[in-house]
Amino acid sequence: MAPSDDATMTHRPLTGGAGGRLERFLALRARTEHLVRDLSAEDQLAQSMPDASPTKWHLAHTTWFFETFLLTPHLEGYEPFDPQFGFLFNSYYEALGPRQPRPQRGLLTRPSQARVMAYRAHVDEAMTRLLGSDDRTFDDLLDLEHFPISVMRLSDRKML
Repeated sequence: MAPSDDATMTHRPLTGGAGGRLERFLALRARTEHLVRDLSAEDQLAQSMPDASPTKWHLAHTTWFFETFLLTPHLEGYEPFDPQFGFLFNSYYEALGPRQPRPQRGLLTRPSQARVMAYRAHVDEAMTRLLGSDDRTFDDLLDLEHFPISVMRLSDRKML
């Protein structure tokens, strides 16, 4: 692995012009897939301890976040990939309903790794359309450094 492969991404918000935020989103998603490229489906299922979720779960959880907080409320006509994923990949948003207990996430043999990657592709395609639009109403959610503030704003909007 080249030294640059293991470098930490410098925090830069996804906000900016439509092209800039889309470019950052796609780079971030590609970086994540690059980091897991050598892990088998079995490797991505392992949960080393109750407080650390498996890689496959994280791949789906970050996808669920974009689907739940950006696509569903902001992209007209968006259809969730699988309604059951709300239970499986919600991390701690109690107001959104029940969820898979963290200590048991390593027991999830389904959905398969291939289905999780299909979920990511579905959401990434829709995010490409959303981030390519002129809609700026969700830009506060794109700067995840300020995520707790963003969740509070969402709560004010009665989304949580």
